[in-house]
Amino acid sequence: MPSLRSPQWIFLVNTAPVAAALLLCYGEYSVVHTLLPPVSVALWQKFGLAALLLGVGMAGYAGRQWVRQRPVGGWFCAVAALATSVLLCLLTWHGDGLLPFGVVPRWMVPTEPLLIGWTFLMPTLVHALLALVAKFTPDDRPQSALPNIAFAVLTPLGWIVAYQILSEIGHLAGSSGAYDGPSRWETLTTVLFVGTAVLSTLSFFFFLVRALFIMTGRREGFWVDTSLVWKLVITVGLPLLGLAVNNGLLFGHNSLLGEGLFGDFSSPWFYALAMLNGALLCLPDSSRPPLRLAQLLGRSALFGYTFYFFIVFLPFLPLSIPAIILIGTGFLLLAPTLLFVVHVRQLGADLAALRGIYSQKVVVGTLAAGLAALPVAVTADYWHDRRVLHAALAQVYTPDYARPMRIDAAGLAGTLAVIRQNQNQYRHSLLGTHLPYLSSYFNWLVLDNLMLSEDKLSNLERIFVGSRRPIRETWAETPGRPAELRDVHAESRYDARQQAWVSWVKLDVGNSELAGWNAEYRTTIQLPPGCWVSDYYLTIGQRQERGILAEKRAADWVFAQIVSENRDPGLLTYSGPNAIDLRVFPVTTTELRHTGIQLLHKEPCTLIIDGRTVALGDSTDVGPLVAPVATAGNGVVYLSALAKQALPLVQRRPYYHFLLDASAQSAGQQQALQQRVQAQLAQPLPHGGPARFSLVNAYTTPVPAGTDWAAQLNQARWEGGFYLGGAIRQVLFEAQEHPAPTYPVLVAVTDQIENAVLDADFADFSSAYPESDAFYVLGPDGQLVPHSLRRQSRQVMGAAPAAGVPVAVRAWPSAARPRAYLPDTNAAEVVLGQPQAVPTPTAAPNNPWLTGLLLRGYSQWQTFHPETTERERVPFIQASFRAGILTPFTSFLALENEAQKAALRRKQNETMNANAALDTQEKGDLRPTETPLDGGAALLLGAGVLLAVWQLRRLKTANAL
Repeated sequence: MPSLRSPQWIFLVNTAPVAAALLLCYGEYSVVHTLLPPVSVALWQKFGLAALLLGVGMAGYAGRQWVRQRPVGGWFCAVAALATSVLLCLLTWHGDGLLPFGVVPRWMVPTEPLLIGWTFLMPTLVHALLALVAKFTPDDRPQSALPNIAFAVLTPLGWIVAYQILSEIGHLAGSSGAYDGPSRWETLTTVLFVGTAVLSTLSFFFFLVRALFIMTGRREGFWVDTSLVWKLVITVGLPLLGLAVNNGLLFGHNSLLGEGLFGDFSSPWFYALAMLNGALLCLPDSSRPPLRLAQLLGRSALFGYTFYFFIVFLPFLPLSIPAIILIGTGFLLLAPTLLFVVHVRQLGADLAALRGIYSQKVVVGTLAAGLAALPVAVTADYWHDRRVLHAALAQVYTPDYARPMRIDAAGLAGTLAVIRQNQNQYRHSLLGTHLPYLSSYFNWLVLDNLMLSEDKLSNLERIFVGSRRPIRETWAETPGRPAELRDVHAESRYDARQQAWVSWVKLDVGNSELAGWNAEYRTTIQLPPGCWVSDYYLTIGQRQERGILAEKRAADWVFAQIVSENRDPGLLTYSGPNAIDLRVFPVTTTELRHTGIQLLHKEPCTLIIDGRTVALGDSTDVGPLVAPVATAGNGVVYLSALAKQALPLVQRRPYYHFLLDASAQSAGQQQALQQRVQAQLAQPLPHGGPARFSLVNAYTTPVPAGTDWAAQLNQARWEGGFYLGGAIRQVLFEAQEHPAPTYPVLVAVTDQIENAVLDADFADFSSAYPESDAFYVLGPDGQLVPHSLRRQSRQVMGAAPAAGVPVAVRAWPSAARPRAYLPDTNAAEVVLGQPQAVPTPTAAPNNPWLTGLLLRGYSQWQTFHPETTERERVPFIQASFRAGILTPFTSFLALENEAQKAALRRKQNETMNANAALDTQEKGDLRPTETPLDGGAALLLGAGVLLAVWQLRRLKTANAL
């Protein structure tokens, strides 16, 4: 404890936290400052200056004492404690002024400055009190613990007495008219009461910690005789009691201290560590140096447990006195502090005893190794969770079809359970997370500060664990009522420089309801091949706001948060390979919203928007395009309809590719599946080739040609779920990568197609099935039931051609050496001239339309090579930004003010550095999802203060009666 007066501690408990607080607050202020009124801006500047002066002043004093090799003085500690207390009180008093309600949307400020202040300034306050205790309790002088205990016990009564006296004075002053108005007296009463509360709180902790310090330092007398008893109470009894109360084991789940009030500490590990920590602290100090060194290692290893709860409850220490007054178990708020003092005192005694026996390196090394034990263990556990989760995400959402990997299913199940528990408890805990700080650390290390949607959680569980958990219903995506298209018109001009058309499609939308509802306009527009989105605008108020091209997940998140505030955003994003989704909100009955989309297209074309046909370009101004158009080096080629019609027609031979259900749910069904397939093979496809087979569960295992497929099925590992979507994509990938004179007719063989994990559609793989978009399900009845690859894959197709009906397709560039097969339609096509080479987005030409063609080609290549996503995604997005052309990874977002734009930039930095398969929110969920710190703590602070005031008013009323 005397070492706490070392000036180095100032840098650790004040300089570093204050710097972190200033950086965090500056990050929040830089986003919202344009929304703040001048009074709030002044408050931010004043508090920032005060915190800066506090940090610089304390750091300067610490540096001076360090150079002089002298400890910090008692007066300095007292001034630091008072200054920090006053700053925290003023920060709490003006908390609403920093972020005025109704002015700054709370989603823009994930961590409020009030919580930042309490979190990062409390270490300074606690250290100043501990240093004061060390200053006035030297080990070489006799001290008595009883007077300090008495003062600590009597201090809570000072709150009640002070409130009663000030209330009576206020009553007399109000009746005599000594004050101009009630506001002056209320202000004076508040100041006096807060001052009394601050001084009494500081004195309470001073005397309490001093008494405990004296008791732990005694070597004889009453405290030594009863040391084991009170050590057991502080190190074992109070922690276990606190866990039981917090987890609802004593007072039930509906009490004031209900289940998980401060977090979910119900894991058996917390109870086990509490008992082990208490046992090590209560164990008598060994006289044998090796055993004492082992004790130091064990006690320091569990110091992380003590320190964790100390940090968790640190912001709530000011509530301990009103909690003791109002709630019988309120003293449990003090338990982590008492345990912390005992633990620090014991470690100090161990170090003092061992320094004379072992070298400084051995002692300090043992202490450092022990202190790192729990943090390293937690980090290693979380890092393992990260590796397992990200491997599973890669296998499902960014797979390498050529080299599939196996996943640790048991480890993944545990990781998904933790993620689900954290996300489910996010909105039900006052602290805002499953485990304070640890959940934030888990979210940062494992989830890159993002989340997993329920759809992806369920998919991963179904694929690798074999779970049949139903996918929960998400919140409705469209707030209010739908709006409608009132008018649409287009303006086109031909740009000779880039030899392409530049068109503006302008839409006027209005509310379709007579009532005054805020409606959202939403429509999907199918773009023809060779057409790119290059600009977007939305009229907000009286100005035309140009869309910002941003990373797609960040734009979706910001749009959802703005919609939840009933503000004015517009969003334009890809919802399919050639489909864009336009959203405008809000649309009221009193206004007509105007929005526009700029398109670059090589040829004249027509769009259909909400049933209205819009013509773009004029075929009479420019002659028809009959030759292919390619980027440099023929990397990506655009084939007009006329150019495609000039390609040779060929007919490929079909063959059955059976996808056999080898999941855990189909174990024991081998014979039935075999009989069904053999019956189908008895009805060969017209001019069909030899059938192929793949075993499908969590993985797709192709059966080598010429191998007995039935024997392979009998020897299969019946595990996981039926991941039919992955199997279809792998077969289509092979068909795309290796063009052949044959093509697969996909047949899924399963008894429970409803339990298959299947994509909503495979439209992005359409170039791999030019003959037909049908796949089939061979069910228990032995009938081939057609489903669509292009849309709504789970639904049965109403009308589909029989399997294997001859269909002619176009061979590109020639029938002799084809590199792709194209459907025989009148639509243009984009094909890759170099399918094995990655088009480089950074090498974009100056021609905007050709730049769009290059980006489209890369997007198409990346669809079949998702394993490159993590490596190539950010450069691809940056190329989209430079070109100003929309891609599947980006969105156009029209925003109302600079604060929204700053929030978008902050979110974009987060999503750009995160795994591409992670999410920013649930589908259709309009609630904020990020909490860098445990934001619910501010609610608890406010609730505690209000509860204290309410109870004291009750006492006043009772006394008056």
